[in-house]
Amino acid sequence: MATLKGKIGYPILGDSSVEFYRNVPLYVNSRIEEYGARIFQARILNKPTVFVCSANAVKELLTEHHTKMDLGYKAMLHHLYGDNIMFEEAAEANRLHALMHHVFIQNALLNFDSIVQKFIQRHFSDLHSRPSVQVYETFKLFATELMLALFLDLDVSDSADLVHDVASLATTHWHGVISVPMNWSVSYWSSSCKRAVEAKDKLLERIRDRLASQTDEGSFLTRAREAGFKDHAELEQHILPFVSALVPKAIASLLASFTLALCSENQEDMQEKARESSDYLDWCLLETERLWPPVLGGRRLVREDFVLDGYKVPKGYAVIYVSSIAHRDPNVFKNPNSFDPTRWANKRTEKEKLLFCYGDGPRCCVGTSLMKNLIKKVSQYLVGHYNWTLGDQEEDLDYKWLPMARPRELSVSFTRIDQSEASSELAGSD
Repeated sequence: MATLKGKIGYPILGDSSVEFYRNVPLYVNSRIEEYGARIFQARILNKPTVFVCSANAVKELLTEHHTKMDLGYKAMLHHLYGDNIMFEEAAEANRLHALMHHVFIQNALLNFDSIVQKFIQRHFSDLHSRPSVQVYETFKLFATELMLALFLDLDVSDSADLVHDVASLATTHWHGVISVPMNWSVSYWSSSCKRAVEAKDKLLERIRDRLASQTDEGSFLTRAREAGFKDHAELEQHILPFVSALVPKAIASLLASFTLALCSENQEDMQEKARESSDYLDWCLLETERLWPPVLGGRRLVREDFVLDGYKVPKGYAVIYVSSIAHRDPNVFKNPNSFDPTRWANKRTEKEKLLFCYGDGPRCCVGTSLMKNLIKKVSQYLVGHYNWTLGDQEEDLDYKWLPMARPRELSVSFTRIDQSEASSELAGSD
Protein backbone atom coordinates (compact mmCIF):
# COMPACT_ATOMS: atom_id res chain seq x y z
CA MET A 1 0.00 0.00 0.00
CA ALA A 2 1.42 3.38 -1.03
CA THR A 3 2.07 6.12 1.50
CA LEU A 4 0.23 9.40 1.00
CA LYS A 5 2.59 12.16 -0.03
CA GLY A 6 2.27 15.68 1.31
CA LYS A 7 2.18 17.32 4.72
CA ILE A 8 -0.66 17.66 7.18
CA GLY A 9 1.41 19.67 9.67
CA TYR A 10 0.34 20.79 13.10
CA PRO A 11 -3.20 21.99 13.86
CA ILE A 12 -3.70 25.66 12.95
CA LEU A 13 -0.01 26.27 12.21
CA GLY A 14 0.05 23.70 9.42
CA ASP A 15 -3.25 24.76 7.88
CA SER A 16 -3.04 25.83 4.22
CA SER A 17 -6.68 26.82 3.69
CA VAL A 18 -5.89 30.44 2.80
CA GLU A 19 -3.44 29.40 0.09
CA PHE A 20 -5.92 26.84 -1.25
CA TYR A 21 -8.89 29.21 -1.44
CA ARG A 22 -6.80 32.04 -2.89
CA ASN A 23 -5.96 30.08 -6.04
CA VAL A 24 -7.27 26.52 -6.27
CA PRO A 25 -5.58 25.44 -9.54
CA LEU A 26 -2.21 26.88 -8.51
CA TYR A 27 -2.38 25.24 -5.09
CA VAL A 28 -3.36 21.81 -6.40
CA ASN A 29 -1.19 21.72 -9.53
CA SER A 30 1.92 22.88 -7.66
CA ARG A 31 1.56 19.97 -5.24
CA ILE A 32 0.86 17.45 -7.99
CA GLU A 33 4.10 18.58 -9.61
CA GLU A 34 6.03 18.58 -6.32
CA TYR A 35 4.85 15.15 -5.16
CA GLY A 36 4.55 13.48 -8.56
CA ALA A 37 1.13 12.16 -7.53
CA ARG A 38 -2.47 13.16 -8.19
CA ILE A 39 -3.50 12.00 -4.71
CA PHE A 40 -1.87 13.78 -1.77
CA GLN A 41 -2.57 15.06 1.74
CA ALA A 42 -2.66 18.50 3.34
CA ARG A 43 -4.40 20.31 6.20
CA ILE A 44 -7.50 22.24 5.09
CA LEU A 45 -10.03 23.85 7.47
CA ASN A 46 -7.67 22.57 10.18
CA LYS A 47 -8.44 18.96 9.26
CA PRO A 48 -6.13 16.36 7.66
CA THR A 49 -7.40 16.16 4.09
CA VAL A 50 -6.75 13.86 1.15
CA PHE A 51 -6.91 15.57 -2.25
CA VAL A 52 -8.09 13.37 -5.12
CA CYS A 53 -7.23 14.74 -8.57
CA SER A 54 -7.02 11.60 -10.71
CA ALA A 55 -10.04 11.00 -12.95
CA ASN A 56 -10.16 7.27 -12.28
CA ALA A 57 -9.65 7.78 -8.53
CA VAL A 58 -12.52 10.30 -8.35
CA LYS A 59 -14.72 7.77 -10.15
CA GLU A 60 -13.73 5.08 -7.64
CA LEU A 61 -14.25 7.45 -4.70
CA LEU A 62 -17.80 8.45 -5.66
CA THR A 63 -19.10 5.10 -6.89
CA GLU A 64 -17.35 2.52 -4.68
CA HIS A 65 -16.59 4.24 -1.36
CA HIS A 66 -19.62 6.49 -0.85
CA THR A 67 -20.93 4.33 2.01
CA LYS A 68 -17.73 4.97 4.00
CA MET A 69 -18.03 8.76 3.90
CA ASP A 70 -20.43 11.49 4.97
CA LEU A 71 -20.96 14.69 3.02
CA GLY A 72 -18.73 17.41 4.39
CA TYR A 73 -20.94 20.47 4.04
CA LYS A 74 -23.23 20.47 7.07
CA ALA A 75 -21.03 22.53 9.41
CA MET A 76 -20.52 25.17 6.72
CA LEU A 77 -23.88 25.37 4.95
CA HIS A 78 -26.65 23.94 7.13
CA HIS A 79 -27.45 27.37 8.57
CA LEU A 80 -28.07 28.60 4.99
CA TYR A 81 -30.02 25.67 3.53
CA GLY A 82 -31.54 23.95 6.56
CA ASP A 83 -32.47 20.25 6.62
CA ASN A 84 -31.71 19.24 3.08
CA ILE A 85 -30.60 16.28 0.96
CA MET A 86 -27.11 17.83 0.88
CA PHE A 87 -26.67 16.98 4.56
CA GLU A 88 -28.53 13.68 4.94
CA GLU A 89 -26.97 10.25 5.40
CA ALA A 90 -27.36 7.42 2.90
CA ALA A 91 -30.84 5.95 3.55
CA GLU A 92 -32.58 9.29 3.98
CA ALA A 93 -30.65 10.80 1.07
CA ASN A 94 -31.76 7.93 -1.20
CA ARG A 95 -35.42 8.53 -0.28
CA LEU A 96 -35.15 12.24 -0.98
CA HIS A 97 -33.15 11.70 -4.18
CA ALA A 98 -35.84 9.43 -5.64
CA LEU A 99 -38.61 11.79 -4.53
CA MET A 100 -36.90 14.88 -5.92
CA HIS A 101 -36.07 13.20 -9.21
CA HIS A 102 -39.75 12.41 -9.69
CA VAL A 103 -41.10 15.78 -8.58
CA PHE A 104 -38.48 18.33 -9.54
CA ILE A 105 -37.30 16.75 -12.76
CA GLN A 106 -39.96 14.57 -14.37
CA ASN A 107 -42.89 16.77 -13.35
CA ALA A 108 -41.05 20.00 -14.07
CA LEU A 109 -40.32 18.72 -17.56
CA LEU A 110 -44.03 18.47 -18.39
CA ASN A 111 -44.01 22.18 -19.28
CA PHE A 112 -40.25 22.52 -19.58
CA ASP A 113 -39.92 22.98 -23.35
CA SER A 114 -42.54 25.70 -23.71
CA ILE A 115 -41.31 27.67 -20.69
CA VAL A 116 -37.65 27.46 -21.73
CA GLN A 117 -38.36 28.50 -25.31
CA LYS A 118 -40.35 31.51 -24.09
CA PHE A 119 -37.48 32.67 -21.88
CA ILE A 120 -34.87 32.03 -24.58
CA GLN A 121 -36.80 34.27 -26.96
CA ARG A 122 -37.28 36.90 -24.28
CA HIS A 123 -33.61 37.11 -23.28
CA PHE A 124 -31.66 36.25 -26.43
CA SER A 125 -33.64 37.31 -29.51
CA ASP A 126 -32.08 40.79 -29.53
CA LEU A 127 -28.43 40.02 -28.73
CA HIS A 128 -27.40 41.34 -32.15
CA SER A 129 -28.96 44.73 -31.44
CA ARG A 130 -26.79 45.34 -28.37
CA PRO A 131 -23.38 47.02 -28.87
CA SER A 132 -21.80 44.36 -26.65
CA VAL A 133 -23.01 41.69 -24.25
CA GLN A 134 -21.68 40.83 -20.80
CA VAL A 135 -22.39 37.14 -21.26
CA TYR A 136 -22.15 35.86 -17.69
CA GLU A 137 -24.53 38.49 -16.30
CA THR A 138 -26.87 38.01 -19.26
CA PHE A 139 -27.06 34.26 -18.71
CA LYS A 140 -27.44 34.68 -14.95
CA LEU A 141 -30.47 36.95 -15.36
CA PHE A 142 -31.99 34.45 -17.80
CA ALA A 143 -31.39 31.51 -15.47
CA THR A 144 -32.69 33.35 -12.39
CA GLU A 145 -35.98 34.27 -14.04
CA LEU A 146 -36.31 30.82 -15.60
CA MET A 147 -35.84 28.98 -12.29
CA LEU A 148 -38.49 31.16 -10.64
CA ALA A 149 -40.87 30.39 -13.50
CA LEU A 150 -40.21 26.64 -13.37
CA PHE A 151 -40.22 26.14 -9.61
CA LEU A 152 -42.35 28.97 -8.20
CA ASP A 153 -44.65 29.56 -11.19
CA LEU A 154 -43.53 33.21 -11.19
CA ASP A 155 -43.12 35.21 -14.39
CA VAL A 156 -41.52 38.64 -14.36
CA SER A 157 -44.00 39.80 -17.02
CA ASP A 158 -46.90 39.65 -14.56
CA SER A 159 -45.18 39.49 -11.13
CA ALA A 160 -42.21 41.82 -11.58
CA ASP A 161 -42.09 43.11 -8.01
CA LEU A 162 -42.22 39.63 -6.48
CA VAL A 163 -39.62 38.26 -8.92
CA HIS A 164 -37.25 41.12 -8.11
CA ASP A 165 -37.88 40.64 -4.38
CA VAL A 166 -37.06 36.92 -4.52
CA ALA A 167 -34.01 37.53 -6.74
CA SER A 168 -32.70 40.16 -4.31
CA LEU A 169 -33.18 37.82 -1.35
CA ALA A 170 -31.38 35.06 -3.28
CA THR A 171 -28.41 37.36 -3.83
CA THR A 172 -28.22 38.26 -0.13
CA HIS A 173 -28.55 34.59 0.74
CA TRP A 174 -25.69 33.71 -1.62
CA HIS A 175 -23.37 36.24 -0.01
CA GLY A 176 -23.58 34.16 3.15
CA VAL A 177 -22.01 31.21 1.33
CA ILE A 178 -18.79 33.18 0.92
CA SER A 179 -18.83 34.85 4.33
CA VAL A 180 -17.36 33.75 7.64
CA PRO A 181 -20.18 31.96 9.53
CA MET A 182 -20.68 34.45 12.35
CA ASN A 183 -24.32 34.71 13.31
CA TRP A 184 -24.13 37.96 15.22
CA SER A 185 -24.99 41.61 14.84
CA VAL A 186 -24.46 44.98 16.46
CA SER A 187 -26.59 48.08 16.18
CA TYR A 188 -26.95 49.33 12.58
CA TRP A 189 -24.75 46.51 11.26
CA SER A 190 -24.84 42.74 10.92
CA SER A 191 -22.55 40.20 9.35
CA SER A 192 -23.11 38.88 5.83
CA CYS A 193 -23.80 35.48 7.33
CA LYS A 194 -26.58 36.74 9.60
CA ARG A 195 -28.14 38.71 6.74
CA ALA A 196 -27.98 35.55 4.61
CA VAL A 197 -29.79 33.51 7.26
CA GLU A 198 -32.47 36.19 7.47
CA ALA A 199 -32.74 36.13 3.67
CA LYS A 200 -33.12 32.33 3.78
CA ASP A 201 -36.03 32.65 6.21
CA LYS A 202 -37.69 35.22 3.94
CA LEU A 203 -37.15 33.01 0.89
CA LEU A 204 -38.84 30.15 2.72
CA GLU A 205 -41.75 32.49 3.50
CA ARG A 206 -42.08 33.35 -0.21
CA ILE A 207 -41.99 29.65 -1.10
CA ARG A 208 -44.62 28.93 1.56
CA ASP A 209 -46.87 31.69 0.23
CA ARG A 210 -46.56 30.40 -3.34
CA LEU A 211 -47.35 26.84 -2.25
CA ALA A 212 -50.46 28.05 -0.43
CA SER A 213 -51.70 30.28 -3.24
CA GLN A 214 -51.31 27.91 -6.20
CA THR A 215 -54.42 25.81 -6.89
CA ASP A 216 -53.96 25.09 -10.60
CA GLU A 217 -53.74 21.29 -10.92
CA GLY A 218 -51.20 21.61 -13.72
CA SER A 219 -48.78 23.80 -11.80
CA PHE A 220 -45.46 22.51 -10.51
CA LEU A 221 -46.22 23.68 -6.97
CA THR A 222 -49.52 21.80 -6.85
CA ARG A 223 -47.84 18.61 -8.01
CA ALA A 224 -45.03 19.14 -5.50
CA ARG A 225 -47.51 19.44 -2.61
CA GLU A 226 -48.93 16.03 -3.53
CA ALA A 227 -45.59 14.30 -4.09
CA GLY A 228 -45.09 12.63 -0.73
CA PHE A 229 -42.76 14.87 1.25
CA LYS A 230 -43.04 14.24 4.99
CA ASP A 231 -44.41 17.71 5.63
CA HIS A 232 -44.56 21.22 4.16
CA ALA A 233 -41.29 22.19 5.82
CA GLU A 234 -39.40 19.38 4.06
CA LEU A 235 -40.89 20.41 0.71
CA GLU A 236 -40.04 24.08 1.25
CA GLN A 237 -36.43 23.24 2.18
CA HIS A 238 -36.00 21.29 -1.06
CA ILE A 239 -37.46 23.97 -3.29
CA LEU A 240 -35.04 26.47 -1.74
CA PRO A 241 -31.85 25.43 -3.64
CA PHE A 242 -33.66 25.70 -6.97
CA VAL A 243 -34.79 29.28 -6.36
CA SER A 244 -31.61 30.40 -4.60
CA ALA A 245 -28.66 31.80 -6.55
CA LEU A 246 -26.90 28.41 -6.62
CA VAL A 247 -28.51 26.92 -9.74
CA PRO A 248 -28.65 30.13 -11.83
CA LYS A 249 -24.96 30.76 -11.20
CA ALA A 250 -24.07 27.23 -12.31
CA ILE A 251 -26.15 27.58 -15.49
CA ALA A 252 -24.66 30.99 -16.24
CA SER A 253 -21.14 29.69 -15.70
CA LEU A 254 -21.53 26.82 -18.17
CA LEU A 255 -23.23 28.96 -20.82
CA ALA A 256 -20.68 31.76 -20.48
CA SER A 257 -17.79 29.28 -20.69
CA PHE A 258 -19.31 27.68 -23.79
CA THR A 259 -19.83 31.05 -25.46
CA LEU A 260 -16.32 32.29 -24.69
CA ALA A 261 -14.70 28.98 -25.68
CA LEU A 262 -16.15 29.39 -29.16
CA CYS A 263 -14.50 32.82 -29.32
CA SER A 264 -11.10 31.21 -29.87
CA GLU A 265 -8.91 31.86 -32.91
CA ASN A 266 -10.86 29.32 -34.97
CA GLN A 267 -14.18 30.50 -33.53
CA GLU A 268 -16.08 30.81 -36.81
CA ASP A 269 -15.13 27.25 -37.75
CA MET A 270 -16.30 25.92 -34.37
CA GLN A 271 -19.53 27.90 -34.45
CA GLU A 272 -20.30 26.74 -37.98
CA LYS A 273 -19.58 23.10 -37.12
CA ALA A 274 -21.80 23.32 -34.03
CA ARG A 275 -24.54 24.85 -36.19
CA GLU A 276 -24.25 22.09 -38.79
CA SER A 277 -23.95 19.11 -36.44
CA SER A 278 -25.82 18.36 -33.24
CA ASP A 279 -23.11 15.83 -32.39
CA TYR A 280 -20.39 18.47 -32.67
CA LEU A 281 -22.42 20.80 -30.45
CA ASP A 282 -22.66 18.01 -27.88
CA TRP A 283 -18.88 17.60 -28.02
CA CYS A 284 -18.44 21.34 -27.41
CA LEU A 285 -20.70 21.12 -24.37
CA LEU A 286 -18.82 18.11 -23.01
CA GLU A 287 -15.53 20.00 -23.42
CA THR A 288 -17.08 22.91 -21.53
CA GLU A 289 -18.09 20.58 -18.68
CA ARG A 290 -14.62 19.05 -18.70
CA LEU A 291 -12.56 22.23 -18.59
CA TRP A 292 -14.83 24.54 -16.61
CA PRO A 293 -17.21 22.73 -14.24
CA PRO A 294 -19.00 25.40 -12.16
CA VAL A 295 -18.56 23.53 -8.89
CA LEU A 296 -15.00 23.02 -7.68
CA GLY A 297 -15.65 19.41 -6.72
CA GLY A 298 -16.77 18.01 -3.41
CA ARG A 299 -15.82 17.38 0.19
CA ARG A 300 -16.42 14.24 2.23
CA LEU A 301 -15.72 13.18 5.83
CA VAL A 302 -14.29 9.68 6.22
CA ARG A 303 -15.99 7.50 8.85
CA GLU A 304 -14.35 4.20 7.88
CA ASP A 305 -10.85 3.44 6.58
CA PHE A 306 -10.66 2.50 2.90
CA VAL A 307 -8.08 2.10 0.16
CA LEU A 308 -8.31 4.42 -2.85
CA ASP A 309 -6.13 3.73 -5.88
CA GLY A 310 -3.60 2.01 -3.62
CA TYR A 311 -3.57 4.69 -0.89
CA LYS A 312 -5.05 4.25 2.58
CA VAL A 313 -7.58 6.97 3.42
CA PRO A 314 -7.88 7.01 7.24
CA LYS A 315 -11.02 7.41 9.31
CA GLY A 316 -11.34 10.97 10.61
CA TYR A 317 -9.79 12.57 7.52
CA ALA A 318 -11.60 14.76 5.03
CA VAL A 319 -11.46 14.10 1.29
CA ILE A 320 -11.61 16.81 -1.37
CA TYR A 321 -11.97 15.79 -4.99
CA VAL A 322 -11.23 18.56 -7.50
CA SER A 323 -13.26 18.00 -10.66
CA SER A 324 -11.59 20.63 -12.82
CA ILE A 325 -8.15 19.11 -12.11
CA ALA A 326 -9.33 15.50 -12.50
CA HIS A 327 -10.84 16.48 -15.85
CA ARG A 328 -7.36 17.55 -16.96
CA ASP A 329 -5.73 14.27 -16.00
CA PRO A 330 -3.19 13.59 -18.81
CA ASN A 331 -3.52 9.86 -18.17
CA VAL A 332 -7.08 10.08 -19.49
CA PHE A 333 -7.28 13.18 -21.70
CA LYS A 334 -4.60 13.89 -24.30
CA ASN A 335 -3.58 17.58 -24.40
CA PRO A 336 -5.80 18.09 -21.34
CA ASN A 337 -5.66 21.90 -21.25
CA SER A 338 -6.82 22.32 -24.86
CA PHE A 339 -10.44 22.91 -25.83
CA ASP A 340 -10.81 20.11 -28.39
CA PRO A 341 -14.39 19.00 -29.10
CA THR A 342 -13.20 16.23 -31.43
CA ARG A 343 -11.74 14.29 -28.50
CA TRP A 344 -15.33 13.12 -27.88
CA ALA A 345 -15.76 11.67 -31.38
CA ASN A 346 -14.50 8.25 -30.26
CA LYS A 347 -15.32 6.28 -27.09
CA ARG A 348 -17.57 9.11 -25.92
CA THR A 349 -19.57 7.00 -23.46
CA GLU A 350 -16.44 5.61 -21.84
CA LYS A 351 -14.82 9.04 -21.47
CA GLU A 352 -18.04 10.74 -20.37
CA LYS A 353 -18.12 8.48 -17.32
CA LEU A 354 -14.98 10.30 -16.16
CA LEU A 355 -16.66 13.73 -16.09
CA PHE A 356 -17.88 14.91 -12.68
CA CYS A 357 -19.47 18.25 -13.50
CA TYR A 358 -22.65 16.94 -11.83
CA GLY A 359 -20.95 14.57 -9.40
CA ASP A 360 -21.30 10.80 -9.70
CA GLY A 361 -22.67 7.81 -7.87
CA PRO A 362 -25.75 7.82 -5.60
CA ARG A 363 -25.10 11.43 -4.49
CA CYS A 364 -24.90 12.94 -7.97
CA CYS A 365 -26.86 16.11 -8.77
CA VAL A 366 -30.58 15.37 -8.92
CA GLY A 367 -31.01 18.04 -11.60
CA THR A 368 -28.46 16.65 -14.07
CA SER A 369 -30.91 15.83 -16.87
CA LEU A 370 -32.70 19.17 -16.50
CA MET A 371 -29.42 21.10 -16.56
CA LYS A 372 -28.07 19.28 -19.60
CA ASN A 373 -31.35 19.69 -21.46
CA LEU A 374 -31.47 23.40 -20.68
CA ILE A 375 -27.84 24.07 -21.62
CA LYS A 376 -28.34 22.22 -24.92
CA LYS A 377 -31.47 24.22 -25.82
CA VAL A 378 -29.79 27.58 -25.16
CA SER A 379 -26.61 26.63 -27.01
CA GLN A 380 -28.64 25.37 -29.97
CA TYR A 381 -30.44 28.69 -30.13
CA LEU A 382 -27.21 30.67 -29.97
CA VAL A 383 -25.38 28.77 -32.73
CA GLY A 384 -28.56 28.63 -34.80
CA HIS A 385 -29.09 32.39 -34.75
CA TYR A 386 -25.71 34.07 -34.24
CA ASN A 387 -22.03 34.30 -34.90
CA TRP A 388 -20.12 36.02 -32.12
CA THR A 389 -16.69 37.43 -31.36
CA LEU A 390 -14.89 38.88 -28.37
CA GLY A 391 -15.30 42.62 -28.13
CA ASP A 392 -11.59 42.92 -27.40
CA GLN A 393 -9.53 40.16 -29.01
CA GLU A 394 -6.58 41.02 -26.77
CA GLU A 395 -8.44 39.94 -23.63
CA ASP A 396 -7.61 36.55 -22.14
CA LEU A 397 -10.08 34.06 -20.74
CA ASP A 398 -9.51 34.09 -16.99
CA TYR A 399 -11.46 32.38 -14.20
CA LYS A 400 -12.70 33.05 -10.71
CA TRP A 401 -12.75 29.64 -9.03
CA LEU A 402 -14.60 30.05 -5.73
CA PRO A 403 -17.25 29.79 -4.45
CA MET A 404 -18.63 29.06 -7.94
CA ALA A 405 -16.21 28.83 -10.86
CA ARG A 406 -17.00 31.29 -13.63
CA PRO A 407 -15.16 33.20 -16.34
CA ARG A 408 -14.12 36.77 -15.75
CA GLU A 409 -16.70 38.95 -17.46
CA LEU A 410 -15.81 39.72 -21.07
CA SER A 411 -17.77 41.63 -23.69
CA VAL A 412 -19.04 39.68 -26.70
CA SER A 413 -20.50 41.03 -29.95
CA PHE A 414 -23.25 38.98 -31.62
CA THR A 415 -24.14 39.09 -35.32
CA ARG A 416 -27.44 37.68 -36.57
CA ILE A 417 -27.08 35.02 -39.26
CA ASP A 418 -29.36 34.35 -42.22
CA GLN A 419 -32.02 31.98 -40.88
CA SER A 420 -32.70 30.36 -44.25
CA GLU A 421 -29.01 29.47 -44.45
CA ALA A 422 -28.99 28.17 -40.89
CA SER A 423 -32.09 26.05 -41.56
CA SER A 424 -30.55 24.48 -44.65
CA GLU A 425 -27.36 23.67 -42.72
CA LEU A 426 -29.30 22.00 -39.93
CA ALA A 427 -31.42 20.07 -42.44
CA GLY A 428 -28.28 18.86 -44.14
CA SER A 429 -26.89 17.52 -40.89
CA ASP A 430 -29.92 15.31 -40.14
